[in-house]
Amino acid sequence: MGGNGGSSSQLVLILAANISLLFHVAAADESSAAASMQGDNTLTEVSGWVRQAIDLSDAGDYESARGLLTRAAEADPDNPQAYFERGIVFMNLDREAEAVADFSKALEIDPAYPGALDWRRRALSSLGEYQQAAEDCLKDLEENPAGPHKGMGVNPQRWTDCAEMLSRAGESARAEGLLETYFTRYADKVSAYATYETAPMRMLATLKLNVGDAKAALTYARQAYASEHQVPTDVLLLALALEASGDLDGARATCAEAMSINDQMPGVRELHQRLDR
Repeated sequence: MGGNGGSSSQLVLILAANISLLFHVAAADESSAAASMQGDNTLTEVSGWVRQAIDLSDAGDYESARGLLTRAAEADPDNPQAYFERGIVFMNLDREAEAVADFSKALEIDPAYPGALDWRRRALSSLGEYQQAAEDCLKDLEENPAGPHKGMGVNPQRWTDCAEMLSRAGESARAEGLLETYFTRYADKVSAYATYETAPMRMLATLKLNVGDAKAALTYARQAYASEHQVPTDVLLLALALEASGDLDGARATCAEAMSINDQMPGVRELHQRLDR
């Protein structure tokens, strides 16, 4: 009888321990579920702040947008969109250095975040940090030489912008090499962005003029002039290339054409006066 009593006591203790364990497990699950729900609610709230901030920014209320995005970044520090959108707001506020920091943070969280590399390049360029801007641009081209948007084809302006950054950084030879790569491998892949077709021609002609290679400059300037997507600056550039090549009569006629299109183009009046002497 005494032995059976001992066994019963042990059984009661085991059952009590199991019940206690089940209670603690259930409590832990409930706590975890509550934390998860709270986390989900925070993410939903952050998403709402970001959307509201975008609307405020679109309406020109940049300070209110900045405040909401700062709150979003503090609540969810691993959210790249909060930093990216705040970077855009800083650009609108002419606070480029802070924009660079936010675009860099977005890229740190997500190295492939859409637009972050391109916007950081723009911010760096505005700060006169052309070397860093060029490196960002080159990285973007290396990752997406045919453009980030499938089916759209190559964007000539992206290549031109990158060459311009290299040129401003004092690396004209690299800029020329980049554009030569474009013409060799990618110029025939331009489709949706055909309206920018003459931009690389114009840039390469300018680079050639800067180093005194008038013959090569004239070749690219004539290509731009002959394009169905010609823009007024293509006409002015051809006049400059003709002047550099010694064809002053051709330069005068082309300069007159440029003046008739837009006599307010930077440089056109100066060229006209120079040729009229």
